[in-house]
Amino acid sequence: MKHRSRIGSSVAAALVGAAGLAFGFAQIGAAAAGSPSFEESAGSSADSGLPPPELRLRAIVSRAVEDSIATWSRLMATRSVEVASVSVRFVSRLAPDNCYGLYTGDGPAYCSGNRTVFVGTATANRLMAKFGRQAEAGMTFLIGHEIGHHIQNLNGRFHVLSQAIYSSPDEAPDYVRRFELQADCLAGVWIHDSPAWATSDQFRADLLAVLADIGDDKLLAGQPEAKLRRVGLHGTTEQRTRGFLRGAQTGDVEACDTFGVSQP
Repeated sequence: MKHRSRIGSSVAAALVGAAGLAFGFAQIGAAAAGSPSFEESAGSSADSGLPPPELRLRAIVSRAVEDSIATWSRLMATRSVEVASVSVRFVSRLAPDNCYGLYTGDGPAYCSGNRTVFVGTATANRLMAKFGRQAEAGMTFLIGHEIGHHIQNLNGRFHVLSQAIYSSPDEAPDYVRRFELQADCLAGVWIHDSPAWATSDQFRADLLAVLADIGDDKLLAGQPEAKLRRVGLHGTTEQRTRGFLRGAQTGDVEACDTFGVSQP
């Protein structure tokens, strides 16, 4: 029973495209060509009533989403309408009805079924405080990772992943980890071609500093190695840094084939 539960959790996380760090979500719903849309969760206040930290969070998320969608629309010019069909929705915490009951908890997270990125404001603000002066780079990377899941979705990778897990359930943690590392690499491809950040050495340095803090080996420090392999589904610091740099240094989507290498 425990084995089945673990596999089920892995499948759910893969289908949702969760980021795996502690915070909420934002929905980027269906948008006009080339322009993602942002939605408020029910009961949220207008921007004019938001405290400065949350205004900053929303500004960072907005810039990251708009730049990543513009960049990916250019890189995938024949599919730009699909690229822009993502929504951002700010919520306090992901609820079962946000993504067909597949995932609850913190985020950010991408739901492949409704092409929405969910960003939870309370936890996101705590993360930004943790990142310190690298807060903008950290949040930007996390959004880039989720948009990477959107690109995977457009390319049919969620379906491929679910089939692979169904065929070899014992390999589910490794498959999900490779899938997540591919999203890190795709975030790197975006940064490589981003008009806003491609030439900023300081931004890349800040981003690498953040990656050094969000690997499974850091988030699950002190846990047995067997447990780390089982529940650490986003990769170690070394793996996440390597994945991001592979995309950021080459700008080549083909370089993000984490399933075709022995060590992603």
